[in-house]
Amino acid sequence: MEHVPDRLYPTLEQDRHLDISYKNRWECLKPVIVELYMGSYDPPGGKTLSLDQVVQFMKTNYFFHAAVWGIAKQMTKEMKEDALNALARLKRPETSTYSVTVTREGRNQQVHPNKLMRHLKKQKRRHVVDVVPGLFSSWNLPYKAFIASIFKNQDEPSPFQPAGVTPEGLNIQSPKPLTPGREIAAASPNMQLVYQKCKEDRAVLFLEGRLDELVDGMPRDERKFVVNYFHDFFMSSLVMARNWGSRLADEHSVVNSIHFPQNRPIEMPSNYSSPSAFESSDRADAFKAPTQLCNWSIHIAVTPNNTHGVNHDLVPPPQAQPTAHPFQDELRETLLCNNSTKLSLQDLPLAHDVIIDTINKDPRILAVDAWKFAIMAGNPWLLEQLFYENGECPDKLDSIHPFHLAASFLYGGNACCKVFEVLCDILGPEYPFHHNIDSCGHTILDTLMVSILRSHTKIEPAAVSYSFRSPNRFPGEEVDICGRWTLDTPGVRDLFQRGISRIPNAWKHPFCHTAVQAVCHSIITIFGPSCAPSINKTSGLFVRRCTECGMELKLGSLHALVVTVFYLAQAGMAGETLFGGIAVLLYLLSLGADATATANISVEAILGISETANCCHVPLSPRELMESVPKEVIDNWADDIKVGWGCFAQILSRASKEGNSQPQHDLEMDSEMGCENDCEDNGDWLNVKCHDAEMGLIWATVQAEILTYRRVNEGDAWISQNFSLRALDSWLSGDSAEFLTPLVTNQMMQAHSKCGWFHRATCFVRPTALEVSARPIMDMDLLRTYRSHGRRLGQVRKGSPATM
Repeated sequence: MEHVPDRLYPTLEQDRHLDISYKNRWECLKPVIVELYMGSYDPPGGKTLSLDQVVQFMKTNYFFHAAVWGIAKQMTKEMKEDALNALARLKRPETSTYSVTVTREGRNQQVHPNKLMRHLKKQKRRHVVDVVPGLFSSWNLPYKAFIASIFKNQDEPSPFQPAGVTPEGLNIQSPKPLTPGREIAAASPNMQLVYQKCKEDRAVLFLEGRLDELVDGMPRDERKFVVNYFHDFFMSSLVMARNWGSRLADEHSVVNSIHFPQNRPIEMPSNYSSPSAFESSDRADAFKAPTQLCNWSIHIAVTPNNTHGVNHDLVPPPQAQPTAHPFQDELRETLLCNNSTKLSLQDLPLAHDVIIDTINKDPRILAVDAWKFAIMAGNPWLLEQLFYENGECPDKLDSIHPFHLAASFLYGGNACCKVFEVLCDILGPEYPFHHNIDSCGHTILDTLMVSILRSHTKIEPAAVSYSFRSPNRFPGEEVDICGRWTLDTPGVRDLFQRGISRIPNAWKHPFCHTAVQAVCHSIITIFGPSCAPSINKTSGLFVRRCTECGMELKLGSLHALVVTVFYLAQAGMAGETLFGGIAVLLYLLSLGADATATANISVEAILGISETANCCHVPLSPRELMESVPKEVIDNWADDIKVGWGCFAQILSRASKEGNSQPQHDLEMDSEMGCENDCEDNGDWLNVKCHDAEMGLIWATVQAEILTYRRVNEGDAWISQNFSLRALDSWLSGDSAEFLTPLVTNQMMQAHSKCGWFHRATCFVRPTALEVSARPIMDMDLLRTYRSHGRRLGQVRKGSPATM
C-alpha cells in the first residue's frame, strides 16, 4: 500500500479524531475510507484496494478498526439495466456506451462498456414468453382515437407517464451537437446492440400484454407507430374474417337468414381489404349521419323439403369446402409478410423477429385471435370452420369471454343470433352457465343491455359501469346492432382517424325492430336451454356504493332492464316508443325472470336524478323502482314514451301478481295448443314459464310485430299500424275490454298457445315471420319466393339494395 497518496495519511494527531466517541468517528473518517476503497492505488491506476487492505490501513494509521460499511464497487444489475435503457432513449448520432457514469458518494465513476455489454448478452439469452391470448385482435382503434378514449385527469397534459426518466445518480453524457457540414456517423456496434436489446424488451412487454408499461416507456412518435401498426393488422384481419367463406356460403346455400340492407350500399375501394383504403379524407360529408333505415335479418324455417334453402349446420363438413389456407395461417402470414400496412417494418420500435419467432414456435398462439376476429366480424361460418379444422376449442378461449364478446358485437342486421347459436353448438349450451360473468363483473345479459344503451341512447359509458371509465367508450361501439355501420365502414374509419373514439349521437336511432329481434333471439339462445345460467343473476351494471354506510348496491336482472328502459326514455333518440324494452321484458318473463325479486337501490344514485350524501337505499322490486321515478321527470317525456312506460309498468305489475310460478300444463284454449305439447316437442328448451291468457296474447302479438315489420322509407313509423301501444295501454289499464290492435282484431296471427308460443313453428321459441302470420302482413311474397326458390333469390337480387 505504498502507492496510497500522502493526503490520505494523517498529518496531525487531530486527523485521527481520537478525542471523540468511536461511533462518531465513522462520519469523520468516512471521506478517507470511501476514497481508499473506491480509488485505484495498487499500483496507481491499477486495482483498487481490497476491503481487508482498507481495514488494515485504517487500523494502522488511524487506530480505527472498521467493520463492513456496505459500500459497493460493483454496479448492480438494476443499475446496468437503467444505463442501457437510458442509452436506448438517446437517438442522437455519436451516442456512445463510453458516456455512462454513476455518481456515488460524491464521486463520478465511469462505467466501462464491457460491463454493460456482458449484462446485455446475458439478458438476450432469456426470451421465454407467456403470450397473452387475444393480443393481436385487441387493437381496434388508430392512435388518435386510442388517445381520445383514455381517461386522464384534467390537470394532466397526457394520460401517459413520462417516457423513461433517468434514475438519480446515473449520468449519460450527451454527444456534441452537429456542426454544419459535419458527416453524421452511424451508430457504433455497441449502440446497435443496445437499440436492438431495447426493441426485444419491448416485444416481450407486448407479447406478455404489459401494454401500459410498453406505451409509457416509449416517446410519442414510437407509441403512435406501434398503435397504428397493429391497428392496421387488426383492420386487415377483421375485413378478412368478415368476408371469409362468403363465396363458399353462397355456393352451398348454407345461410338460414336473408340479408336486406335497406340503405344505399356503401361504395368500397377496390382494395378494401387493405386498411390504407380507409384513410381519413376531407370530404364535406365525412361526418354525415348514415341512413336511419336498418339492415334486415329474417329467419327462414328449416323444412325437410327445402332442398335449396337452409341446412341446420351453418357450414358443411370441412371436406366439402376446400380452402387454400386455414384462417389462422393467414393471420400468421399477414404478420410475417407485413402486408397489412403501408408502415415500414424498419421503423417498428419492437423486435419483429421476436414476435414472429414466438408465433412460429407455437402456432396456437393465434388460435384465440382467430376466434375473436370471427366473433367480432359476426361470421358464424368461420367459427364453425375454425372448430372443424382443429377439432377442439383453443386453450384460454375463456379469457376473451366469447359470449360477452358476441353480445358486444351483435350483428342484428346480418347474422342476427347466429353467432350465439354456433357458440352454443360448439361450446355446448352449458358453457354460459359456467362462464356467465366476465372480467368486468358483467353477465351475458348485462352485455346485451349495454349494447342497447350503446346504440340507442346518449348515456355516458362510465354511468353504466365503472369499467367503461377508461377507455371511455362502450365495448363494440364501432358496430351498429341493426347493421348501418361497422368498423370498416368509411365513415367510422374517418371518425377514428380524426381522433373521435365514440359514435356520434346523431348517428343513432330508436331501439328498432332489427335490434330488438337480435337481442331477444340472443336471449332465447342463451337462456332457453334447461342448463342455462340463472336469468335472475345479480347484474353488474349501474353498481353504486352508499357513501354513508358503504354498502354496495347491485341490481337484479329485471331492475337492470328497468334502468335501461328509463335511459331509453330519458336519454333515448327521437322517435323512441319503448316497444323494444317491452319486448325484452316479455322475453325475460317467458324465460322465468322473477318480477318480485327485490334489491337494495338508491333511486337518486341509479337514475342520476340528484346527488345525496344520506343513506337513502331501500329494498325495491322492479315495479317499485319504476314507481320511484319522479313524476316531474316523466312529465318531460314525449307522449309515445309515456304510453310505452305505462305499458311496461303494467306488464311488470301483472307478472308480479303471477309471482314465480312454475309451468302449468293443464290449461288449453279452443283451437290452440297448451304448453305441455310445446315442451314435449322441444325437449332441449324446458326453461320456459307459463303465463295467463292475457299475458300470452301480449307475448304473441309482440313476437308477431317484431318478426313482420321493418321500415322501408325514412319517414315510416317505428311501429307498424298492426300493433298499437295505446290500445295495449287501454286494455291493460281497464279502459278497454279487449286488446283492440289489428294483429288481434283482424286475426292476422297464426294460432298460438295460451302462453303465447306459436306451436306450429319449426322452432317454437324462435318462429319465423311466415310461421306467425295468418295473412300477408309485410312483403310476405318476397319471403315465400325465397322459401320456394331458395338461393335463386340471392342471384336475382344481386347488386340491388336487397341482397343476401
